[in-house]
Amino acid sequence: MKRFISLVSIFIFIMFVIGLIKIALKPNQNYSYPFLNAKLEYLKEHPEYNMYFVGSSRINNQIDCKLIDRKISGIKSYNLGASASFDLESFQTMDYILENPSFKPKYIVLELQDRVKITSINLKTERSFGVFNFDNTLFAVKSQQEEHNYKQIALSFVSFVFNVFHFNKMPDERAVKQAHNYSIDQNQGFSPLDSSGIPRTKEAELKKVIKRRLVNYYADHENYKPNSVVVKKINELAEKCKKKNIQLILFIPGPAEPNGKKFYSYVNALNVPVINFMNPAEYPELYWYQNRWDYGHLNEKGAKILSTKMVPFLETIVK
Repeated sequence: MKRFISLVSIFIFIMFVIGLIKIALKPNQNYSYPFLNAKLEYLKEHPEYNMYFVGSSRINNQIDCKLIDRKISGIKSYNLGASASFDLESFQTMDYILENPSFKPKYIVLELQDRVKITSINLKTERSFGVFNFDNTLFAVKSQQEEHNYKQIALSFVSFVFNVFHFNKMPDERAVKQAHNYSIDQNQGFSPLDSSGIPRTKEAELKKVIKRRLVNYYADHENYKPNSVVVKKINELAEKCKKKNIQLILFIPGPAEPNGKKFYSYVNALNVPVINFMNPAEYPELYWYQNRWDYGHLNEKGAKILSTKMVPFLETIVK
């Protein structure tokens, strides 16, 4: 029995070392997100797009690139948002774009995120644990250490181990070979929630949540400080972009989520332009029920309002 346990232990150790070597040589090999991959493959074949929007569902469901392009001369933009993405996945996408000469952007608009990164749901998917290469794991641990979030530190190490062994707990993520659809091929990546099949939150419930979050927003007087690890990471990305003649732009989309005011602390800490739509006093229409789909997202009407209001800020940066 002891011999069997020893042999199993040696086998596991050898597999772990092999996994470490694979990640060192190909740090992004295990990342898989069919919907986002399909968008990236489409962009490779269309170098005419010169502005990319990168981020979560708050990009994917809220940025209408066709509307933006009609209003800014010389811009052809594409929505690279992906639902349920967190900041590590956006950084992964950024690295992939910057390392691949097939992509020709002049501008990249990156959603600013600073949130809990791993949950019991996304821990199970390749696209989540697949981002935990050496650099991203170190970033996750350091950034969560500054927040004293030791649970997230532990989950980061668990995700790294999953990535080393490439435990594929959600085979449907990898099984999808091609995810082209109307959004990717014809709508410049924009996927409004109205046509997603996801039911809209009931009116009474949604209005109640909107009201409560607005009350909490105005009652929040905490003196937030930016996470220095996040600031360093984004400024390093900005330098990488600059070397490739790409202008990086940070974007804080509305409506505000809980503790949304913490994002204000990043505006002056970053070496890049920041477009901020968090303030309900400046952008009240982003908080009206008729422009909302659920607790944290706009419907198509609201998305067009947000996209329209982005135009003068983008135009100033571009020109």
